[in-house]
Amino acid sequence: MQTFYRAWLTVLLSCRCIFVIAQTKQSFKAFTAPIDSFRSRLPIEKLYLQTDRNDYAAGDTLWFKAYLFNSDLLRSGTRSGLLYVELDDSNNKMVKRQLVPLAQGLSWGCLAIDPKDTPDGIYTLRAYTNWMRNFGEDRIFTKTFYITAPNNNPRLVATNFKATQQQGKDNIQAILQFTGLNKQPVQLKDMQLKVMSGKHTLFNSKARTALDGQISLNFTLPDNIPVKNLIIISQDVVKGETVPGAMAIPIALNRPENTDLQFMPEGGNLVAGIPAHIAFKAIAEDGNGADLEGKIYSSNQTLIGTFKTLHAGMGAFDMTPQPGENYTAKITLPDGSVKTYPLPLVSLSGTGLKVMAKGPDSLELTLSATADLAGKGNSYYLAGQARGVVCYGAVITFTHQVVKITVANSIFPSGIAHFTLLNAGHQPLNERIIYVNHQDNLQISVVPGKAIYAPHDSIALQLQVSDKSGKPVSASLSLAVTDDNQVAIDSTASNIFNSLLLTGDLKGTVEHPGYYLDNDHPETLTALDNLMLTQGWVGYNWTEIYGPPLKPTYAAEPTFIVKGNVNNLFNKPMDGAQVTLLSKKPVLFSQAVTGKDGKFAFKGIIPVDTALFFIQARTKNGKDFGVDITVDEFAAPVFTSAIEHPAPWYVNSDTATLRNRQNREIKQIEDYNLTHKGTLLNTVVIADKKIVNGSENLNGPGEADQVLDETDLEKVPKKTIDELLLQYIKDFKFYGLWLPCDTCRVVPAYYMLKDKLINFIIDGVDMNFLFKQSRSVQTPWALDRMEFLKKYLSYLTAEEIKGIEIISSFQYASRYGLKYLGPTVPQDRYAFVEITTRDGKGPFMKKTPGNYLYRALPYTLPKTFYRPRYTAATKPNGADLRATIHWEPQIVTDSTGRANVSFYSADKPGKYTVIVQGADLNGAVGYRRSAIIIK
Repeated sequence: MQTFYRAWLTVLLSCRCIFVIAQTKQSFKAFTAPIDSFRSRLPIEKLYLQTDRNDYAAGDTLWFKAYLFNSDLLRSGTRSGLLYVELDDSNNKMVKRQLVPLAQGLSWGCLAIDPKDTPDGIYTLRAYTNWMRNFGEDRIFTKTFYITAPNNNPRLVATNFKATQQQGKDNIQAILQFTGLNKQPVQLKDMQLKVMSGKHTLFNSKARTALDGQISLNFTLPDNIPVKNLIIISQDVVKGETVPGAMAIPIALNRPENTDLQFMPEGGNLVAGIPAHIAFKAIAEDGNGADLEGKIYSSNQTLIGTFKTLHAGMGAFDMTPQPGENYTAKITLPDGSVKTYPLPLVSLSGTGLKVMAKGPDSLELTLSATADLAGKGNSYYLAGQARGVVCYGAVITFTHQVVKITVANSIFPSGIAHFTLLNAGHQPLNERIIYVNHQDNLQISVVPGKAIYAPHDSIALQLQVSDKSGKPVSASLSLAVTDDNQVAIDSTASNIFNSLLLTGDLKGTVEHPGYYLDNDHPETLTALDNLMLTQGWVGYNWTEIYGPPLKPTYAAEPTFIVKGNVNNLFNKPMDGAQVTLLSKKPVLFSQAVTGKDGKFAFKGIIPVDTALFFIQARTKNGKDFGVDITVDEFAAPVFTSAIEHPAPWYVNSDTATLRNRQNREIKQIEDYNLTHKGTLLNTVVIADKKIVNGSENLNGPGEADQVLDETDLEKVPKKTIDELLLQYIKDFKFYGLWLPCDTCRVVPAYYMLKDKLINFIIDGVDMNFLFKQSRSVQTPWALDRMEFLKKYLSYLTAEEIKGIEIISSFQYASRYGLKYLGPTVPQDRYAFVEITTRDGKGPFMKKTPGNYLYRALPYTLPKTFYRPRYTAATKPNGADLRATIHWEPQIVTDSTGRANVSFYSADKPGKYTVIVQGADLNGAVGYRRSAIIIK
């Protein structure tokens, strides 16, 4: 395996296969030099995340292993040392984001799916490095799934939708059948049903389920409402009022007349007289491939040929377009009507490019040109790329209308190869991508210690990794074991192999990516080539390659660095400025001096816990006047909506998902009974309690003596915090000190709550700590503290904050006192005000000269997957109903290619699926799925 990659590297870097006609090698090298330069300046990273499973609910933990590679050789990524992993809702609002350190391109961790943060809905897991953002969203790792609150509504719904046209409008007929988890119908239940398009209500009605649990709806859609964005919101009605526990039911329609059909000629164009291989793709209303067949007609309605989909709405056919013709495709709909689709226009002049396999080891390229272009002596460039590297090239002169070239596919690595024919002006004329498969992925075997195991049994697995020739390979692997009774397994889902070598180089979503590389059956190979012809390629833009050199927008982050700039009043870099960095947790004090460019950097910092840094800049003379400091902060990306929209688990639920939910209900009742020694009661909802979303309140959001929430703040958007406190918080006041001055007036020096001194906390940041770091020794302490606080309290307005929580009673203040004052301070003399801002950045003031409060995203360090241990003498404490039986993210095979894994089975008999994925970090990746039987 490694020998092959060393050989391929030699081909890439030293001896490209160059086929030259009527030109010199120097001419082609001049053509490829900008490509090599572009790749060296903007090398691509590829990322894959294995998760423990593909289905989650609120309350679950999502476990992941990250593999980062340099794209060209699939070796471990070394450019980036920081990985961002985030969970976004259907509106692309970030719910949770983690910063994960990478070592040799590897990392692992978990995301706790908190029910408080994840209401019912579609969520997308995204992972990326800052460097990957330079290459667009197609390079970002994404995984979409539906998350449902565990106690939201233990109920199922089966759906049946039908659409008809009535007076030019879409009429939707919906039949919904509601059942419990036991599949018994929900009888005679009053419900409120709303049809929603985004935030707009299109239909609103109350209905009652029949004895079989069914409800029928019939409604007409307004004009220009896209059907695929519609959902039905169902809520139970009790005594005329809706109760919590809404169900979101997507309206799924696939009307044949709304199928989108596109035709894509091989090479990109239909050219008169040049034989064409034409691929097509049919997309149904739900965004998935549609099966259909049809006929091709000329402009005088002469039948030219037929076509039929092979897989996932894709297929291909051959024809030779004629000059002056306009071709159309016709399909017959189920109601007997015919729908017509145009084929691309036929060009009278142009070139063509066809690529097909010639035996197992070669490719035959056919380049064609119309008569007006052949024999003119014009030069064209033909480039064959893989992973951004030019592996093959030729300078072509069409002495005849057809030029045929045979290329050994051994000069390309496994994966997508991209051929482009360009003119002398470096403008692409024809493009074609193909898939090259050397069958050189890692061979992984999983051997259980015995054929059948019992519940609570110790399971031992031996993993063996080798290359194509059987030579042992040392590799980094991750392993997930799931219960088939609870987790549905899709054999055609994405894995590290098809993600890195196939879908990672294609635009958009590929349905069932595992199908294409699962075997070498002729039909599968044809479907794979159809995919190559119809799916967009993710690669370099030729205009960018031959245009002015591009600078990356986003810098690579090899490690965590706090860096920024210090400027003077005239926005000029300040040379020799003294910069101090302070941190309370971990305790850190560091200093730096800016260079002529005004830049500073602090390295070797590990951001943990709150990762809060107070940074202060002063002139050479220690003054803060005219000093402006900025810190390079991570600018969070805003992504476009995910294309995939999976339905909630309770809609047309499969057996495995249903069992998983049933086990959740059993476990919930058991856990409650073990804790309370009683019967599980209905959920109690505490009404009228004000909650501040995102609060850092140590007692929990809303757990305070007085609360101003967003509703309160929306009524007074322009008021500052100190104005809000004076007007709305009981017993809030200033306390004054007599200071010697000409007028002998009282100067306010303390903020008080009745007789207690107030400590202010902004987004979990203790303002006393900040004050102590920045206070001036020339000013009286009390007055200085008051002025420091007032800067922030009069700077932030109600528009910029989510809520204010007053903590004064011993019930709530005790935790604050221990954390912020310590056990020796009399805590009954202090109150606390917790302020939550909208951006969550803490007490950040752009107007504060010479100071900067930087709240970095802290490292999320790996946690250990819980592993129960059973012996003959021990019994499980409660039901063991794990959906993920075992997760092990870092398994390294030894020099013999072996590694051992052990864990215990759960309560119930059945079948476990074992999925192992990994890489040798030197060019090869592998995937293996196997089974374990529990009886």
